[in-house]
Amino acid sequence: MLTFKQLFSGATCGTLLASFAFAQAGDGRIVIKVGRVITQAGADIKNGVIVIENGRITEVGADKQGAWDIEVLEQPDLVAFPGYVEAHTSRGMDRPNENIEVAPFLDVRDSIDPISFYFEDMLRAGQTTLNIQQGNACVIGGQGMVVKPYGITIEQMLVRPNSGLKIGAAPRPGRSRATQAQALRKAFLDLRQHVEKLVKDKKDGKDYARREALFQGRDMEKEENKTGRAMDGKARWKVKDFEIVPRGEVDEKMEPLLRMVEGKIPAFIACDSAAAVRLAIEVMLENGLMETATLVLEGDAWKAADLIAANKIPVILSPNLVYVERDPVTGKEIETFVPGALDKKGVRFALQSMGNSAQGLWMQAATCVAWGLDRQKALDAVTKVPADMLKLGKRVGSLEKGKDGNVLLLSGDPLKVSTTVQFVVLEGNLVYDRSKDTRVRFLRDGVEQPNTAPRASMVERNPAAAVCCEHEGEPDHVHETKLDPGERAEPAVQQPADDGHGHGGHSDQDQQDGKDG
Repeated sequence: MLTFKQLFSGATCGTLLASFAFAQAGDGRIVIKVGRVITQAGADIKNGVIVIENGRITEVGADKQGAWDIEVLEQPDLVAFPGYVEAHTSRGMDRPNENIEVAPFLDVRDSIDPISFYFEDMLRAGQTTLNIQQGNACVIGGQGMVVKPYGITIEQMLVRPNSGLKIGAAPRPGRSRATQAQALRKAFLDLRQHVEKLVKDKKDGKDYARREALFQGRDMEKEENKTGRAMDGKARWKVKDFEIVPRGEVDEKMEPLLRMVEGKIPAFIACDSAAAVRLAIEVMLENGLMETATLVLEGDAWKAADLIAANKIPVILSPNLVYVERDPVTGKEIETFVPGALDKKGVRFALQSMGNSAQGLWMQAATCVAWGLDRQKALDAVTKVPADMLKLGKRVGSLEKGKDGNVLLLSGDPLKVSTTVQFVVLEGNLVYDRSKDTRVRFLRDGVEQPNTAPRASMVERNPAAAVCCEHEGEPDHVHETKLDPGERAEPAVQQPADDGHGHGGHSDQDQQDGKDG
């Protein structure tokens, strides 16, 4: 089985590609034996066994056995736990936001960077399912994607495409709430008018939409493109006779938005205040998104908890779990534990991580317990609840028969601060072993590993940012700057000697400026 070190130890590009291809070609069969299994689907199992075949869990229990030829990972001192599920993140892309306000036709798969250190860190943290969505600086953003943090190509990382569209109920930078609300309403109005025009043109015998679709490169002979159907969904507005329009003639810039209105693509609506929550619910009711939308809350949006609870809308919370404000009369600082406030109202919520292994989902759940939230609810908020929000509840979030073989082997209880992820199994393949983690070894032992030093040009710009060599710190050691091939050293600036009057180290121009002053 390929080790984590082999994947990230500075191999050549060709070797790296070959390594990932080999790892992904595993048979997805493994038997895991541990001292304790936390299934998230019932009581814990002491001395439990998890059998995984073809990437799926086939058995979970105390007295289970796999086939004789399956690899066994036996760790009696460790705890098995389902992989954490990140319900929403905008990391792992070359940029989180686009300049286009309404861009449902974009797809984050074109922006995801498989070799981003973010994915490496998430694997190290045990966050095995990640919902990558566009950032909040939009009116309607691109289509999201659920991935696992392992693979050299998007196809290898893919868990579910088209996981949702981002909608911004919070104003974009430099915009007011009024202009954001108007832009959001107009986006759906433009969709409605586009569909109405398609129907009218078809009745009038005009063929512009078909010619435009062919110009855009769509295959109009495909069954899904050449046939029409009535408009689906629960929007308050419906366009009559839409079934006469072949679906392939819908403008590709509008088609993802239409699918969202028809309930085929989920929506993730960013809200930074209680006012934004009201706007979000208005848009949801008008366009039939009540059953498919999830609110992404920030700021004081939690103050609309009663409204959220009344409409039974699930929410994803900001990584900042405590909201701090001052009493306008007394000036006293008031702290509100947001998950607790929403839990009292019966709102179902998922947690977001800070985006690194040190402040991952485990820490968010542990913080919730420290503030008094029920332990099981805290664990559910980083496993089962986000899995359900992503329509992946039948695949991830717990260790049960038939689900994906995504298992973490922890050194202790998942909410204990000293607990570390020792092994990660993804779909039955061992993809992470902490004992062979190059970066962890560097931090633990303080010894720089081969091929992990910064480039010479980086050292030139900031010598204090890197260790020169093994003789750094020794008496009479001279720092030598190594240049990249083809790079020229900048000539040193000669400073005049100190003349005894405080003028040492100043250039002639500086001295002249002093005289002029």
